[in-house]
Amino acid sequence: MRMAVWGHPARELPAGADSTAHVRELLGKLREAGVTLYFPFVIGRGSTVFQSETLGATDRDLLGPILEVAGELGMQVHPIVGLGGLIGSGTHVYQKPYDNTEVPGWAKGWPCPSWGENHEIAVRAADELIVRYKPAGIHLDYVRYPNSSLLVTNPCACERCQQMRLKWLGKAVPEPRDLAIPGVTFKELQWRGEFVRSFVESMRGVTDSHGVQLSAAVRARYYEDALTEGQDWAEWCGDGLLDIVAPMSYNPCFGRFARFIGHHRRLAGETDAVWLAGIGRSSSMGVIDAETMGRQIEFAMDAGADGVCIFHAAALGEADLKALRQLSEKL
Repeated sequence: MRMAVWGHPARELPAGADSTAHVRELLGKLREAGVTLYFPFVIGRGSTVFQSETLGATDRDLLGPILEVAGELGMQVHPIVGLGGLIGSGTHVYQKPYDNTEVPGWAKGWPCPSWGENHEIAVRAADELIVRYKPAGIHLDYVRYPNSSLLVTNPCACERCQQMRLKWLGKAVPEPRDLAIPGVTFKELQWRGEFVRSFVESMRGVTDSHGVQLSAAVRARYYEDALTEGQDWAEWCGDGLLDIVAPMSYNPCFGRFARFIGHHRRLAGETDAVWLAGIGRSSSMGVIDAETMGRQIEFAMDAGADGVCIFHAAALGEADLKALRQLSEKL
């Protein structure tokens, strides 16, 4: 069983407790529990924990020590690079389509994937990161448009998205009644998918050129969220764009978790991509205990997953690490 975790180095290694010894303590506990792959968020809200000329200066470099210690422990590290959300970079962001609509604060600064200029920043940063730090791979997250819960009623109306609609809809911003027409929805999803896929293809080109892997965290609800947001990860896996895919199948409800696993087995299980089932120890979906985490891991492995990826490292206490250690020896 391959075991991975998502981590937040800036949170796990706060200033004053971020020496190489602290890094060794953090990663050492994970390695003893059977974790061999660490996906760290190295970009967040405009700040970085690695040196980057593309993204600007950093207050401290945590990625260097992490990679040094991981190498000593026999762990692989895939730093996370994104296109949108909290970790994306770019000056062209989501714009609401209607003046009388209020949208969430997080959406207002979401870099829009329709802009090649936004792609370029992330691709250059990833290339620079690989050259400077030589990680085993790059991990993609937030590789999509904003959440489907927003898009279905408020599609992006930035300049580039308006230009796209003028070509096929004849208007820059769809009227609410247009969004109820299946053909309009199809065209919206089609070009969203093309823009996001082009970014993934570019990142695949970067990782291939350096001989490292490309992995990705993807939306658990494929039809409801992933496709609506331009993230056709099943197609990416089938076409060989991803080496590792980790659908974020977090849910405290075991029945819903099991339903996710069944869908993901069908979508990713028959491709060449390594399928890591996402386990939400503590996420926006809720919190589970060590026992439930263990049951979910065993269920995913019995269902045919190649391994699991746990969210997130800081949520793993002694009981969790003990459970993981026992499972890594058993499975």
